[in-house]
Amino acid sequence: MSCLIDTVVFIAAYFPREIHHHEGKEIVTALQNRQIKQGLITDYILDEVATFVRRKGGVDASNRVLETLLGAPNLEMLKIDENHFEAGIAFFKRYDQLSFTDAVTVAVMKDQGVNVIYSFDAGFDAVPGIVRMTKP
Repeated sequence: MSCLIDTVVFIAAYFPREIHHHEGKEIVTALQNRQIKQGLITDYILDEVATFVRRKGGVDASNRVLETLLGAPNLEMLKIDENHFEAGIAFFKRYDQLSFTDAVTVAVMKDQGVNVIYSFDAGFDAVPGIVRMTKP
């Protein structure tokens, strides 16, 4: 079964000072050890992670994170298409708890028939049919 992995998980895993660092590392380790069999991210999530790491950790760190995410064998990146974008706009307008990227993530989840997301962002809890997990 596939699940989405949110930006905040990778950020928490990478930066020891993040409040959810331990949980983020557990989720990323579970992905690497294939306890989580198939993780999904979007190109928007990849953008957020790489940009955040570059800003906080520097160029080399962001390049390493980018290569790691793109090279992970059981982490698939889905590209946002026009339908996801339009549906994301609708979710963004409907759920004020969601960032625009999170709204587009929900659109992708609905399109792909995925209902589980690993995230520390409680905004996803507002969306019926989405199950947010914080531990593997």
